Amino acid sequence: MDHFSVELQHQKERVETIAAKIEQGQPYMDELKSYLPTLNQTILTLFEVNQNTANPFEIDQNFVLQVLNDIIYGIEKEDSVCLADVLRYGLLEIYDYAETELQQRGPS
Repeated sequence: MDHFSVELQHQKERVETIAAKIEQGQPYMDELKSYLPTLNQTILTLFEVNQNTANPFEIDQNFVLQVLNDIIYGIEKEDSVCLADVLRYGLLEIYDYAETELQQRGPS
């Protein structure tokens, strides 16, 4: 779990970087698209780690699914406003919440 917390921190930094590029009007689409496999693996690992924790925390799977759908929508429509919002107020919230919950539970 310790390893996953470190990985989660790296993912948060990567998402922050992409969101900042979007907000500053810099090219971001290639980087975002190349991040999708890592995003997918991070979400799968999050659910797996949580299931294998002695005291799993509540995570709204519908919210996670909506965030992922919004990311795909934003990419398909090349909607930078949607993407900036969903990265900052969706994906980063998921990562922050998971990181906090995992830290409070300590090693499994």
